[in-house]
Amino acid sequence: MRIFLTQTVYVILISAFLTSCSSRSKFTSESLSIGMTKEQVISKFGKPYKSAFTENKQTGEMEESLFYKENFIMGNSSITNILTFKDGKFVSLEQGPESESNPPTIVTHH
Repeated sequence: MRIFLTQTVYVILISAFLTSCSSRSKFTSESLSIGMTKEQVISKFGKPYKSAFTENKQTGEMEESLFYKENFIMGNSSITNILTFKDGKFVSLEQGPESESNPPTIVTHH
């Protein structure tokens, strides 16, 4: 009976560990701080799978966004993390599916 109880506790603990690890994003308020530089973010999380520049049409301000995709083991799901920078400093994080209906404006200067 004691062996069965011990095995049951191990199975519950392992299940809880796997579930908690696979359902939590690595992009959290503990891992990111407003004001971090783009270089600090890249050194911590690696290169993004894409980046984009967006111009705010009202202010003319330029923003850069870095896109990171996370896949979760449990539930077979993924999430896109969009980190936004103004003047090279981290200002916001948006999590969820990427929006196809509102693509960023790509600005190039010749």
